[in-house]
Amino acid sequence: MSGAAQRRRFCQALDLVDSPALIAEYQRHHQRIWPQIAGHLRDHGILEMEIYRLGTRLFMVVEVSAAFDAGRFERDSRLNPDVQRWEALMWKYQVATPWTPPGEKWVVMEQIFSLTEQ
Repeated sequence: MSGAAQRRRFCQALDLVDSPALIAEYQRHHQRIWPQIAGHLRDHGILEMEIYRLGTRLFMVVEVSAAFDAGRFERDSRLNPDVQRWEALMWKYQVATPWTPPGEKWVVMEQIFSLTEQ
């Protein structure tokens, strides 16, 4: 199996509070996330995670191993006090997009184009 076949990619969106000061704080938090958060992500098969920003819109690209189990990751995240503290802190800066279902944060985006499929 090739390396590309062993990975899956998800793209997600979320917005930020429209405050230059809060956006700057949010970005500072992401210059070096808490080690226990990075460890949690890696322990669950997240191979790479990147966040991009345009104004108040965030775009996250997540690459996961073939063994990544989203249900297990979500369950373990809810039970992990460090993850819950991180999420509560981040919610100070974040706001749901207009298309985000109630109670959710990051929303998976629909892929509409792939050059490799052309």
